[in-house]
Amino acid sequence: MRRTPARRPPPTRLRVRRPADFLAVIPYLVGFHPDESVVAVFSHRGRVLLTARVDLPPPQQAAELADSFAVISARHQVDEVVLVVYGAVAADARAVLERLVGSVGAPIREAVLVVGGRWWSLTCRSGCCPPEGTPYEPASHPLAAEAVYAGLSAQPSRVELQRQVGGPDEVDEVRLVAAAATVQQQTAGQDRGVRAALMAATVRRYLESDEPPDDDDCLLLAVLAADIAVRDVAWAMVTREDADDHLRVWSRTVARTPQDLARGPLGLLGVTAWIAGQGALQNCCAERLHELDPGYTLGRLLNDISERALPPRSWDDMADDMQEEVSAVAGLQRLH
Repeated sequence: MRRTPARRPPPTRLRVRRPADFLAVIPYLVGFHPDESVVAVFSHRGRVLLTARVDLPPPQQAAELADSFAVISARHQVDEVVLVVYGAVAADARAVLERLVGSVGAPIREAVLVVGGRWWSLTCRSGCCPPEGTPYEPASHPLAAEAVYAGLSAQPSRVELQRQVGGPDEVDEVRLVAAAATVQQQTAGQDRGVRAALMAATVRRYLESDEPPDDDDCLLLAVLAADIAVRDVAWAMVTREDADDHLRVWSRTVARTPQDLARGPLGLLGVTAWIAGQGALQNCCAERLHELDPGYTLGRLLNDISERALPPRSWDDMADDMQEEVSAVAGLQRLH
């Protein structure tokens, strides 16, 4: 049952040196082009450890945000932070940024204010930044092209990510509810071991295919994931090496799952997004899970992962235990 570690390909390295470089790369770190946001990029020895994005708070709440960033800096041995504040009201955005500088628990490499398509560096001491700010267009920066070539993506806004986890439209919902009832009847008499094996086989089939799951298999996966032990079979199959492939499967499943069955697929999409390093998508899953069922344990776990800023590499330490637990409950011999 112990997983054989796969050899990870060397990551593509994006080298950033100037504020404009960071502004070009940040959308690919957070998964979308931010606005009305505070973004903190935490690094250690010149490499990014994690990136945090929060909604832009009022200036009087900046101290509380700084405390949260300081906890992250201490927990992950951060030695450098880049702060970028995006806002529509320059005075408020600048006030938040100024209150964060010097209070996040690690030296500030850059502190950049972005308003109205222009940026200002609060850490510039060479006189290179004009008083009227520097215009920028992140999509046209060479690093944006490098990020896309490396397989990174950035949605136009967070709203687009929220749409990805919103499920089917009202017209499809009615038809899919009826179809799901048929799948539930077909699987009702199967014992847990059979359903666990069916979950593993169905997921594996689409991992090996370029095609997304069809509606029938999306509903099958959703029905199977209603059983937490069977749901966790799919979770235990994910590795950091193939997380993007699992993400494709569960993104499609969430898009075709009616609301009454959405919790399992949403939870699986959320944990897979975390393992794949897509924290914004993870948080969108957690938010919709909270709307559907505030007590759903996997939704609460996703929130805990976000609040503790656990990096995806933490999954490496959890995965073997998860597989042993799944094998004991579901009676499976091997998942990989």
